[in-house]
Amino acid sequence: MSFHLKPVSALVLIAFPLLASAQIASPTVTLPTVPVTAERMRVDTAPQDVHNAFRTPESSTNHTQTITRDEIEQLRPRDVFELLNSASGVISTQGSRKGFSGLTIRGDSNFRWILDGAYLQPTMASRILRSLPIMAIEEIKVVRGGSALTLGPMVGSASPGGAPVDGFVVIRTRKPAKAGAQVRLAAESNATAQAAVWAGTTYGTDAGKGYVAGVLSHAKTDGPGDKLDNGASYNTGSRSTGGMAKTGFESSGWIVDLMFYKDSGTFQIPNANSHGSGQGSWYMDPSKTDIVSLSGSRTWNTQNVTLFSLSHGESKQTFWTANTAVGPYSFVQNDNDVTHFNVRHNFDMDKTRVVVGGDYMYWNAPNGQQYYEGIQREELTKGVFIQAEQRLFDDRLTLDASYRTDRVYILHGLDYYTGGAQPFGGVNSPLKTTDKTLAPAVFSSLGASWQLTKDWKLAGRYSQGKQATDGLNPVPKVTLSDDEQRKWEFGVEGLAAAWFNPSLNFFHREVKNEKALAGYTYVANNNSSQVCRGGAIPTTGVTAPKATSALTPCYSQADTTREGYELAVSGNLAQRSSYRASLTHFTALSNTAVATTPNDILDISFSHGVGVFTVTGAVKKVAAYRGSSTDLVAYLGGYTRLDLGLGYDFKVGATPVRSTLYGRNLGNSRYETSNGVQDAGRMLGVELAASF
Repeated sequence: MSFHLKPVSALVLIAFPLLASAQIASPTVTLPTVPVTAERMRVDTAPQDVHNAFRTPESSTNHTQTITRDEIEQLRPRDVFELLNSASGVISTQGSRKGFSGLTIRGDSNFRWILDGAYLQPTMASRILRSLPIMAIEEIKVVRGGSALTLGPMVGSASPGGAPVDGFVVIRTRKPAKAGAQVRLAAESNATAQAAVWAGTTYGTDAGKGYVAGVLSHAKTDGPGDKLDNGASYNTGSRSTGGMAKTGFESSGWIVDLMFYKDSGTFQIPNANSHGSGQGSWYMDPSKTDIVSLSGSRTWNTQNVTLFSLSHGESKQTFWTANTAVGPYSFVQNDNDVTHFNVRHNFDMDKTRVVVGGDYMYWNAPNGQQYYEGIQREELTKGVFIQAEQRLFDDRLTLDASYRTDRVYILHGLDYYTGGAQPFGGVNSPLKTTDKTLAPAVFSSLGASWQLTKDWKLAGRYSQGKQATDGLNPVPKVTLSDDEQRKWEFGVEGLAAAWFNPSLNFFHREVKNEKALAGYTYVANNNSSQVCRGGAIPTTGVTAPKATSALTPCYSQADTTREGYELAVSGNLAQRSSYRASLTHFTALSNTAVATTPNDILDISFSHGVGVFTVTGAVKKVAAYRGSSTDLVAYLGGYTRLDLGLGYDFKVGATPVRSTLYGRNLGNSRYETSNGVQDAGRMLGVELAASF
């Protein structure tokens, strides 16, 4: 791989020795970041505070994970997906032809995303989050399964009717604890350059205080210059410019935050190698996002607190495609807008807390997207929920129960279940539908947390969900069975010593009638039989009734099981030395879960400081697994990835600066997490970060 630099990247490398030889004060080991310790003490981020809109029950702590600002700066990720790749049991999947970046968490992939209270439409979330400035993020919380019943709709806005949501990824952006700023410049392999600045200040007194903050970011990369084994380019170049502005206040029982986010850029869609499908150097140009969210809480008295969030997001993308790398190219619009409102009220009565609330979400894709371009998708989802928690035995035992029901109203959509195949007739499909109301989806959970000692806790949870597929048919007269999920978890966590904090969590997830649609069997225009084929199905030369009667869905519908355990340990070996390691091991995988889930996922991260130097690193090991391809050599996973960084702290005048040399995927593994889509391999970089 070549390490070539263009002017912006070169400026960063030139600045490195110049700053090192400037007026440098005595060496310091201060991490060059705006302090975030005070930020974590905010009531709206405290894990069990009633003002925290993303609080989950005490029994859920064993299967939620929060990545803090300190960890973000230690890992230096390119984007949100690379950051989440360091979380337990998570695999960040590389983009495929229309699926783009994604995640699997313990083998599940049906997650929803929330950004500062803004609920992102799941099909578009991966495209939006590719450009979100890492500099803007304060923390990311991974919430699995039935812990999330109060956070937002658990169905809808993906496949028609959807399947029960497997959890949430909650992103919270930074609020200043005092006046300050941070600047970051970085240059990497493949003509990659990143620049970002964050600044914020506070004002007022305890009687009424507020803040303003903002982020500007620009990133570019050309992607690898070498070729895939079939001669196609990697096609992973991108350009993005993003900005965020935030303001808020606390006064007279109100906590209110207002956030604006905007980005604009272009990005290429990765090509596949010889055992993948599709070349043609597809790309998005332009890709634009606008999001605004208003969120906060009102404390009425010691027993009553109301929380709310109202958001609207728009994404407009021009999607260019071609059958060959040289074209000709054509484009379709992938436009979306989402409006979401969540409100809940908390009643606190001594040792009892009851939460009641609801959601309203409207989604419109006027010109379609993914595999149904040209077919309008418009949905309205309404949900209500209740959650009760009870503390007993001097607060050592906490019990909780949650219930939620969601209902999807299809204003414009499709009367079929899609897993990535165009329906018969395309935009003229007889399966198009309007004004359809789906049966209610129902979710419930039970949990318990027992504080064994001051430092040790047991926790367990059971949850279930059911989404009726009533009326959602792959073809007329073929009806799918209902989706049902059951999950349980049981774990223990504690503090054995400052250097050894272990946790062990067992999990079991079973799904009834889990679906995987591969395509259709049909008779083509030339009367040949097309068996289990996806993509375009003939719309001319055959009358619709005849074609429909000959159209047979090719998909699997089977009960699946994922069962295993997660073992995690963390600790501080010295004042500036810390580590975290986790192993996710599956003891049972059935049906489609066998193909799509590795047996073992190991994650290790560490940081160690000596004088003015800091060494950071991360190791990720993923076992090989079958994947969805029918090619016997196309296994996914089967790799070990090593990332390392060496930082040097100094001062320029009174300004603390850290310069870091780092490398990602130092073993240069071209592993795959989507069939045919290879990782870019080794990345080398240099970074300067300064705080003011």
